[in-house]
Amino acid sequence: MSPGKTADELLAHPRFAAARRAHIDALVALFADNLDVTRLMLDAGTIVVRGFIVAFHAVYDENDRTTWATPGQVQEHIVQRGLASPRRVDDLIAAFRETGYVETIMSPVDKRVRILKPTERLIAHDREHLVAYHRFLHDLYPQRGYDWTARQDSRVHLAIRKAAFYAQPQALAFMRHAPFRLFLSRDAGYLAFLLAAQAELADAEETVSFTSIAGRLGVSRTHIRNLFVEAEAAGYVRLHAQGRRAVEIMPPLWEAYDHFLADVQADQDVIAQIAFSKLTQDEKRCD
Repeated sequence: MSPGKTADELLAHPRFAAARRAHIDALVALFADNLDVTRLMLDAGTIVVRGFIVAFHAVYDENDRTTWATPGQVQEHIVQRGLASPRRVDDLIAAFRETGYVETIMSPVDKRVRILKPTERLIAHDREHLVAYHRFLHDLYPQRGYDWTARQDSRVHLAIRKAAFYAQPQALAFMRHAPFRLFLSRDAGYLAFLLAAQAELADAEETVSFTSIAGRLGVSRTHIRNLFVEAEAAGYVRLHAQGRRAVEIMPPLWEAYDHFLADVQADQDVIAQIAFSKLTQDEKRCD
């Protein structure tokens, strides 16, 4: 198995800045102006619940109850990491059911047990989200197996989610970064940051206001304004009453984002290399 790249290696890569900008563009393209997708990326709790449901699906073994995505087991994984309250997890699972992202099936070996199963719609979104991260790694390291993103291979996607299920400290790397917990803990907070970051990097002519950000994310203008007021108090942004952009990202937040992205991507690389190695071993056994 190829050893994983470190965050310092990623930060020192000469193509890091270009890959970062392409990554932001890819994530914005995934969610902006599509409220169905926005709801699946709303905050850290939502993203992790979605990820666990898909990961349980990838590891499911009817003979091993620890791999069954019962509501109780999903809730336990989320709550014990402080990512959401039990009620919040229950509400998310209910919302996923109502919107056709998750269905409840009866266990084939214990009819008393109900298991959460992601629909193809949810699996497809999770795959597209992972692709946005792995294209960043492909931009930096085109020989490390990330060409799967071009064909969005479902077998590779599920192998990576299976590896992530057994490497949860790496899968949850974002929890180590306090500046981005501020954004990830609020409805559409990280998405709002990405819109502001994209506008600043592109230096586009269009006006980027609290109203325009809120409209693209399906939340209130007051919610977005309060988020960035808090970020300004922390020294992360500067707010402008006049001009094309209401939010200016300050150097400390850009630096924090670079470290956040490099750390998350380094752990994504560790997980992916485990999955790629396992797939190679399986292919050799089949030959």
